[in-house]
Amino acid sequence: MSEYSTEQEYQPTAKPTFLVVLAVLSFISMGLNFLQYLFSFISGPMNQDAWEVYEATMYESVGQMNDLGWSGMAQMVEQVIQMSYMANFDYFVLNNLLQLIAVLIGGAGVFMMLRLKKIGFHLYVIYSLLPVVIMYLLFPAEVIATFVVVSTLVVSAIFCLLYALNLKHMK
Repeated sequence: MSEYSTEQEYQPTAKPTFLVVLAVLSFISMGLNFLQYLFSFISGPMNQDAWEVYEATMYESVGQMNDLGWSGMAQMVEQVIQMSYMANFDYFVLNNLLQLIAVLIGGAGVFMMLRLKKIGFHLYVIYSLLPVVIMYLLFPAEVIATFVVVSTLVVSAIFCLLYALNLKHMK
């Protein structure tokens, strides 16, 4: 009987399927974000000509939204334009570097949760809050669209809650 109990102690714990599915979804999302920030970092900020084309296109959309009576949506797009300008010309390196670090923290958290370590959940929660923290550290509050903050926090909260359902399997 003692042989059975020692064999049972050394058997690896099976990973919950739900945790694996969440991790795969997270790794796909984080991988795409990592590549986006890495390529952006490598290619550098938009030059003035490219910015003017982007800005003209965006303001054309703002005009169309105003014509349709969607002034709230138009205002949000104007905030995104202002924030994009600052992200491109004022905080390009710092923003991309901080976003890359945030994605690495998230990836480490998910990896640790797959290893059934609770500290991974805490890292994931930090990763989930970092995009909003970075926004408020770099940009003035008046250029940050509330919709962007709320949608980021809602998606993050959903994934944190889903990961929290697996905490009972972690040590």
